[in-house]
Amino acid sequence: MHKTFAALVAATTLALLTACGGGGSDSPAASGNTNNPSPSPTTGVTAEAQIVANVQSSNIAFLPGNRPAGTWRWSGTPAQSVQVYIPTPTAGSTTEQDYAAKTRVSVATINAKLAGLLVLKAVDTAPTDGSNFIRVSYGTSYLPPGSTNYAGFCANVSTGPNLGNPIQPDNQNGIASKPVYVNLGNGHCDVTQDIVTHEFGHALGLAYHFDGFGGDGPAIASTFWDVLATLYGNPQSTVSSNLTVRRAAN
Repeated sequence: MHKTFAALVAATTLALLTACGGGGSDSPAASGNTNNPSPSPTTGVTAEAQIVANVQSSNIAFLPGNRPAGTWRWSGTPAQSVQVYIPTPTAGSTTEQDYAAKTRVSVATINAKLAGLLVLKAVDTAPTDGSNFIRVSYGTSYLPPGSTNYAGFCANVSTGPNLGNPIQPDNQNGIASKPVYVNLGNGHCDVTQDIVTHEFGHALGLAYHFDGFGGDGPAIASTFWDVLATLYGNPQSTVSSNLTVRRAAN
């Protein structure tokens, strides 16, 4: 009975973590939603205590006990940039061209917002030096067998194409999954600019949704940027009580 219950919990958690439609959720985890995201608010300042609480719930609380306490994220940033492999779109595919262009916009936006904290480097070929990287994949978002909730499962971050496995931290609070897949689209949904940026939030270590990052609001908002800045503005393995809140650049 205990094993059956544990398996059910694991399956439910997996489903919650693997779906992103860019809208709201009634769960703290990343769940599907049939609505496209609202435009990102550009005003409003989130209190420092809420920023810390969001880092705790979205990042630190993921897989406790299987790794050191505290935050987990890409190692060595910003001195060591994180490469983002953006495959050349298939000739004649306007959808893939659109996804590639939106990815480049998201990369540029993240670099501007997190200047001095994180550097994403867009590349046209997959790295062969053995380093970990983020790989964009077109039309490969995870869709549960039999599901027609295309909008709710419009994009996801996982360990491979068409997979629902969330990425994992390693035993030093870096990124264990190699490479990290950002799966965009399933052939039946609209991948907006905010959805692409939202997925990069997951790829950078935000496992669970919160208000301002899916949650009960838009795919991304000002809170999202400050949470990401705080995650990368503190060393790996920083516990919530020791976090220094950092604000993203305007």
